[in-house]
Amino acid sequence: MTVLLAFALVASACGGGDGDSDSGSGTASATTAAPATTAATPAPATTQAQTQVTIAAVEQTTTTQGAVTTTQAPVPEPEGTLRMVEFSPVTSFNPAASQTAQSAYLYPHYDTLTRQRNDLSLEPSLATSWTQPSPNVWRFTVRDDVVFHDGAAFNAQVAVDNMNYHASFAGNPNAATWAVFAEARVIDDTTFEVEFANPAPQFPLEMSMVMGMMISPNALDGRDLTRDPQGSGPWIWSEADSQAGVTEVYDLNPNYWNPADQGVETVTVTAVPDNNARLNALLTGEADIMATTRDAQIDAALEADMVLVSVPNFFAYILITGRDGVIDEPLGDERVRRAILLSLDRDAYANAIHSGKADSLGGIYPPAFTQFNVPELDDKYSYDPEEARRLLAEAGYPDGVTIQMPIMPAINPIVEFVIQMLGASGISIDLIQINNGELGPGTAGGNWGMSWFRDLLVHPARDLGKFTAKEGRFNAFNLDDTAGLHATLLEALEATDPAESFESYAEVMEGLIDLGVVLPLAHGGQNGMYAPYLTGVTMGLNMQAPMPYGVRINN
Repeated sequence: MTVLLAFALVASACGGGDGDSDSGSGTASATTAAPATTAATPAPATTQAQTQVTIAAVEQTTTTQGAVTTTQAPVPEPEGTLRMVEFSPVTSFNPAASQTAQSAYLYPHYDTLTRQRNDLSLEPSLATSWTQPSPNVWRFTVRDDVVFHDGAAFNAQVAVDNMNYHASFAGNPNAATWAVFAEARVIDDTTFEVEFANPAPQFPLEMSMVMGMMISPNALDGRDLTRDPQGSGPWIWSEADSQAGVTEVYDLNPNYWNPADQGVETVTVTAVPDNNARLNALLTGEADIMATTRDAQIDAALEADMVLVSVPNFFAYILITGRDGVIDEPLGDERVRRAILLSLDRDAYANAIHSGKADSLGGIYPPAFTQFNVPELDDKYSYDPEEARRLLAEAGYPDGVTIQMPIMPAINPIVEFVIQMLGASGISIDLIQINNGELGPGTAGGNWGMSWFRDLLVHPARDLGKFTAKEGRFNAFNLDDTAGLHATLLEALEATDPAESFESYAEVMEGLIDLGVVLPLAHGGQNGMYAPYLTGVTMGLNMQAPMPYGVRINN
């Protein structure tokens, strides 16, 4: 049986928030898991938020070019300018150097191999079909009519060269995608294969994200793409009209292979770091789409007849990497880590930080991820500061402990609330001031032993190995205390029975919590808001902003 990751959602409102722009990376891959459950009640018409994520195995993975909207029916001419406001400016136009937070700046200019629909199912883009001829191999068939902005043609060889480029790019923040990459090879002009050291069932899904963006073959020789994007997308970045750090402008690509994607003539993305200013821009008509919408802003925007699009994959947690006790000696004791877990009042956190628009469950995957949610973990460790203090005393710290933890402007209120919670159990925090964007690299680099973090959940294949593998990105000190969990995760890769795979995932997730590696705080949504006169707005997994493809302005 071949396996395709198909995602189905139904509507209802979730919440999200601002965090570091790096959602992390991992080293393991995995198969699909337990059977899906049923979905929830539809939300109001002014909401495109989603609450149900179903990852299903289906036998048919072959799709055709006709599945992309390249029909012979007349396509309306593009009209107007789509104005987006984002949390932060672009740091690089190179997809291999770009994090999730950069997607708003890259999607106008680049094409991906696959694409996510608004229900999070996959559809063709540059790739017209994909199959899994063996557990460790994905085979893609690609279009033969795509031309890059510089005139170069796209084909299977270009796709293979892009695979190698992304996989070998130094400092790639999406290293999880390429951690078990073995090789890519050309079969013919329109067919190529990608082989992994172990199965990577999430790979076609990842090819809809920045990791799947194809760069012109003329720019794969070490050329600096920081302010020089080289793609084949529906719009072309305009250096003359753009202002670095402020607004990036993209003009219509007259030679684009799928005119149905081009609903507007121009796309602009403006960096507006202040959350209130970003919302005001939307409410006053200065912007059409607001990316990275905080939970506390949702109600005000809905009351003004704006529309919410929210993907329910925002996972906030405390990450403890310094379990060897080298940076903070107390973290080397599992009892101290358990005391930290029991000091987290998840109900209070969800209300204070997510304005009540998040759950307070104690597992890694929320119920929205029907196949990866472990209900037994939801309330396994409830808030218990008295037991936390007892554990600290038993560990030799009757007067409490002091732990270092980073703080940056984007997460100031979050960290301050965490400090308040921990303080009730006698756990003090010595803050390390960092800049926005430094949380992920600093955590991976071992600059501290504990931090607040957030992931945009995708699949256990992508989300868990970064903690369990000795060389995992967020096993910063290369500890082997998670070796058994990693072996169990790898077993899940080979499992052909979904129930067996689910049991393995559940064991890994419970182990990460028990060991004090991942301490859950809340699950919410990654949110965006847009004006009611827009149609075609879509946002997918591992994105912090809606995609511009097919969006039209209907004033």
